[in-house]
Amino acid sequence: MVFLCPQRQHDLIPQAHPPETDLALASEIKDFRTWMFQLFQQKISAAIATYPDEEDQDRLYAKIRPGLDNCPEIMVAHQRRGELQDQLWANVLEAIDRDRLRLDAVYNAHRSGSGRVELNSTLNIPVHQQKTHIHRMPGGYLQDLEADSYGSGLLYDHGVFLYGRGWFGPLNDELGQTVIHQVLNQHYPDFQPVNILDLGCSVGHSTLPYTSAYPEARVTGIDLGASLLRYGAARASVLGETVQFAQQNAESTDFGDRSLDLVVSHILLHEMPGAARRRVFAESYRLLKPGGLMVHLESQLFLEPPNLVGRYFRDTEVWANSEPYLASSKFEDFPRYALEAEFAPEAFQIYRVPGHYGSQNGDPTPRWIALCGTKN
Repeated sequence: MVFLCPQRQHDLIPQAHPPETDLALASEIKDFRTWMFQLFQQKISAAIATYPDEEDQDRLYAKIRPGLDNCPEIMVAHQRRGELQDQLWANVLEAIDRDRLRLDAVYNAHRSGSGRVELNSTLNIPVHQQKTHIHRMPGGYLQDLEADSYGSGLLYDHGVFLYGRGWFGPLNDELGQTVIHQVLNQHYPDFQPVNILDLGCSVGHSTLPYTSAYPEARVTGIDLGASLLRYGAARASVLGETVQFAQQNAESTDFGDRSLDLVVSHILLHEMPGAARRRVFAESYRLLKPGGLMVHLESQLFLEPPNLVGRYFRDTEVWANSEPYLASSKFEDFPRYALEAEFAPEAFQIYRVPGHYGSQNGDPTPRWIALCGTKN
């Protein structure tokens, strides 16, 4: 099975290209990744065998890492990782170009729909977010060359589905659904937020599920990228959802002290350096009302790799797939960030949970880590 879930073909998804094109590329990426991880396992097992007395995993990793990086087969694999990621974006751009007139018409029809967006052309974009194009996405998340550009959001939406091969669900809403069903419903069953803020919402993939789960709540998503937000507002309108979007920095927002019941983020923290993560925790605490809840969902593979194969993959994603901040905090740093932000020790919890769509398909493997704090 190449795609776990079929993509929902809403009106802002390119529809003028053969679906076989996506299937062929996704199949190639899946086969490559299987081969790549088998190669990593083989080479790492062989390297470990040369240090039978080394029990400290950090020292062991430091000893074997240079040999892995200089292994010709692994170097070829790294090069192919980048090539396939670039091909993914090229395929999406071609699909968009084929359907450009229709997509422009749909976007223009929904620019003033149920989705609302507040942009800030003078927003100070953090330097750490301007250094690279995350996931090698052409132009990056912050590209905004035209006054009313929505192209980055359009590219991101379809590209994420192909990148995840349907594991993020028909609407790429896996992460929001996971927080709702695997974290909030399981661990905070009586919690009913009225004001919800999604930090680093991109195009609102994970934001929209909260409008269905909490229909009486005011749901807002913020991001640095104007194009992402414009597209997200139009997408929300296409899907018949009402969400407020605003161009703000998750490290320092314009919302008032003690103004929110629930502050969430979905794989945001691994996209920023440690100092910025600390500021996000502090900002989350400031924003919450007493009794309010913070939930930051992250990939277990990125925050706490289960073995040296996962660790090597994570660490090489830094440059092979333009993910510069993956290892900028140790896992044990996150409770410290919460304490520094003034969450009480007993009010900070870490939950390892399966993904929403994976669990629906019989996979109970914990793939996500939820960093949760309740404000006393």
